[in-house]
Amino acid sequence: MIDGTVSFTTAHPNLSYWLDQGIKLGALGLGGLWTYWNYRKSRTYAQKLDPQLTGDVFFNDGLYIDVAAVLTNLGASKHVLQPEGTSCEIVAIMKDLTQQDVRIFSVFALHSQIEPGESINDHLLWYMETPPADIIWLKINLRVVSGKVEWNRISIVRVEDNPAKQ
Repeated sequence: MIDGTVSFTTAHPNLSYWLDQGIKLGALGLGGLWTYWNYRKSRTYAQKLDPQLTGDVFFNDGLYIDVAAVLTNLGASKHVLQPEGTSCEIVAIMKDLTQQDVRIFSVFALHSQIEPGESINDHLLWYMETPPADIIWLKINLRVVSGKVEWNRISIVRVEDNPAKQ
């Protein structure tokens, strides 16, 4: 039978040999894909915090600035917040488009870290007794620092019906 073909049942009478080889090859392929996936995931890792910021201004014997800051961890890792860099800054923009620093607040002071999928919020209400008459906007800057990474969010609030103008 040197010149002829050998039938499958004669060469390998046992189907378990082929099943064993197929399972080993499949496991090797899946292990390789899993290793490659974890390698790519670690190389393209992006820290994902989503800062959100809303502000409102109203008058009642002075100027009230109402700020709500929300921070959501969209990623899969815990972030440690650094209180020395995490802040909310309020800047007044005047009619001549110059900027005047109003106040810097510490935010998320009660939270030292944020877990995956967690949202934390902070609410600020600040009163300005005698606001300048020429304020037209308030710029609110939210800065969150975790490790060597910094996230920023800016919101601009229009100041309407300023009674100090009259």
